[in-house]
Amino acid sequence: MILTGLALAVASASPAQALTHCHFIGGGSHWVGGCGPIFDEMPWFALSRAEKITTGKWRSDAAPQQVFSGKLFEKDDDYPVELELYDRKSGIIRTEYGWHTVSHFKSSASKIDFDMDAVNEVPPNDLDLKIIERAASILDNSNVWNRADDRVCKIAGPTYSFYCAVAKASIEVTGGFDHRRPAAELVRTIVDERTKGRPYHHRLMDFNNDPTTTLADIQNIFSEAEKRIENHTANLTY
Repeated sequence: MILTGLALAVASASPAQALTHCHFIGGGSHWVGGCGPIFDEMPWFALSRAEKITTGKWRSDAAPQQVFSGKLFEKDDDYPVELELYDRKSGIIRTEYGWHTVSHFKSSASKIDFDMDAVNEVPPNDLDLKIIERAASILDNSNVWNRADDRVCKIAGPTYSFYCAVAKASIEVTGGFDHRRPAAELVRTIVDERTKGRPYHHRLMDFNNDPTTTLADIQNIFSEAEKRIENHTANLTY
């Protein structure tokens, strides 16, 4: 059985996890604040109400009741952020450092408060499985494999790298793409495990462009990712 949405995220969470409290102040529809030291940084956020998520739906069984979008700021860099809530109190926040669960959400015209599990990333769900299956079918022969990836994806093809196959599959399955989606994070993890000691900077791109990588190697990673999602959900206890 493949679980969807918050059920999988909650069931997969460590019972001893420490939640980080996040506090924002503002007015109307715009808030700024932070969550203290997270992601080995001390970032701050700017959030505004939004009509919809732009980087693809997370759940197949429900649409978010509230959506916020904005930026995560650290030092001289900033990254997009999207926050979605499903029962007005819990959901997920999408960041450059992964997707993380949010709980105990409260908002008013002047402030927003919520808790975030900044340690554990949201696990893959049924849509992530479909993304991986679709990406594997996109790269089904060497004629469509782009061996010179630059992470600039032409979704219409005619060729696709490892990274761009995941991007195209995500757009087809969910309507958008975020490179930190659980499906992409899972294949990165498997690449890391199989390439220890190699000086990769962008793991999917560098693995794709490595002259020792074969298309069979990429397909094997997709197969392993599918098995891990299926085994993970099959072994959950309640």
